[in-house]
Amino acid sequence: MTRTAADALRSTPPNRTGSEMLKQIADMPPGTVGFEAIGEVDDDDFEKTAEPVLRRIIAEGRKVRLLYLLGARLREYDDDALKEEMKFAARHPSAYERVAVVSDEEWLRPALRVLSVLVPGQLRGFRVAELQAARSWVAEGEQRT
Repeated sequence: MTRTAADALRSTPPNRTGSEMLKQIADMPPGTVGFEAIGEVDDDDFEKTAEPVLRRIIAEGRKVRLLYLLGARLREYDDDALKEEMKFAARHPSAYERVAVVSDEEWLRPALRVLSVLVPGQLRGFRVAELQAARSWVAEGEQRT
């Protein structure tokens, strides 16, 4: 039985050496920040990639307007990563203004309803096909100084 290159890619774990599995999205609207989860995401990815960016936004006195893309390239989002994000948000309750979570995962819909009570600011879920709407919503009403 021969394996195709696609089969090999699907069965090969992501190379974590030197590349985080939580990537900052480069072309976000002004005043917003976005991250895409790729492969397997763990708490180290949040601490190395997202946390420094969020800390800088907070230190500059700006509100956090955040988009998370949990799309087709995500294989696993570790519970510890979510815990770290929730702890960070709890330590900075007044810093969050809008959080958009973009995903087609059905299990996430009820979880977002519960998290919307716990997460400071507004939290809203979008499907991957609605990515542009999510980007617009996160940026909506942004006050520029």
